[in-house]
Amino acid sequence: MEQTIGRLLYLAHRSVHDELDRRLDEHGASLWNWVLLKEAANAEGASQRELAHHMRIEPPTLVRHLDKLADEGLVERRPDPDDRRVVRVVVTPAGLERLRELHDVVHELDDELRGILTKRDIEVLSRALPRIHTYFEQRAHDKTKQEVSDARR
Repeated sequence: MEQTIGRLLYLAHRSVHDELDRRLDEHGASLWNWVLLKEAANAEGASQRELAHHMRIEPPTLVRHLDKLADEGLVERRPDPDDRRVVRVVVTPAGLERLRELHDVVHELDDELRGILTKRDIEVLSRALPRIHTYFEQRAHDKTKQEVSDARR
């Protein structure tokens, strides 16, 4: 029986995820450390809630990862000057340096992935994967919007 596209995507995702996490672990980090540092650096002072949303994780899960990074001096939590209920996350200079180190690890794996694929494979995946992501993101957004609308009735 032929494997479904969803199953093939899952297996590829799982393999790459596990390999990247293993390689980052060799550098004293995890996939979540890298993702959080990257998202926080890109979002420049985002709130914890905003970061959790960007990372597609629950806020309590984010807090656990933030605690570790804060203990290592890689991020700082700062109160929002306009709303004291909001906590902003700022990547420290040490965090930016760490992000550069982890980015090198990520790019080594990306280079390896590109090495096992043909140019055509890379072009097809580069078009197809974002399209799949966008399709399901839009469906989730539409469903949430519909649920909110239904709840208001």
